[in-house]
Amino acid sequence: MVRIKQHKKEIIAFLNRYSILFHVILACGICFVIEWVSRHSFLEACAFVVDRNLVFLYNAFLVWATLMFAYIVKRRMAARVFISAFWLFLGVVNGIILANRVSPFGWTDLTMVGDLLTMKSSYFTDWQAVIAIVLVAAMCLGLAVLWVKGPKYQGKTHRVSGAFLAVAVIALVVPGVTDAAKSSNVLTEYFSNLAQGYKDYGFVYSFTSSALDTGMSEPEGYSEDTIAEILQNTGE
Repeated sequence: MVRIKQHKKEIIAFLNRYSILFHVILACGICFVIEWVSRHSFLEACAFVVDRNLVFLYNAFLVWATLMFAYIVKRRMAARVFISAFWLFLGVVNGIILANRVSPFGWTDLTMVGDLLTMKSSYFTDWQAVIAIVLVAAMCLGLAVLWVKGPKYQGKTHRVSGAFLAVAVIALVVPGVTDAAKSSNVLTEYFSNLAQGYKDYGFVYSFTSSALDTGMSEPEGYSEDTIAEILQNTGE
């Protein structure tokens, strides 16, 4: 029993020592599963990884960046599972939506969650709705139990430095890598065809773009008084 516990501690210490590398592997695995589900084809997901390898790695980089937030808390395993489940959940939702319509799952769809039940006939049957609700509830319960009962990181948790590292990756590294990818034509800012754009540039990047780019910003000097003055001058 003592040897088993010692062996377990050695494994945990090894995983903690190389956790950033394992985050890379985990992020790549999550992105592959998401593309597999979104494309409804294992072979098409493999083709995406091979043919669009830099785009795939960028998508994995985005997931890896979010996994960095696990270093802020002692429940690192629970945090990793939660972040992984979050991305996989979005990917599964996208796969279900694409099985019923042409346009993929975007940020604006979240604003229509209140209309979900009224649209259920278009996306799923009553039994499928019950199963989906039960699975989501079970997932939430499992995550809650893991957070309370799961293992804790035994080393020192530098919350300030950990939070700074996570925020720095998101705020500095991600935009820099994104701009470099766009300038080298690995990524694009505009999808002329939304469905094809998701296929060409991956779900994680495309969904994130839909969340950050929600439309045109308000022009400088725009106001109701300005419009009223323009209409008055043009005689409208």
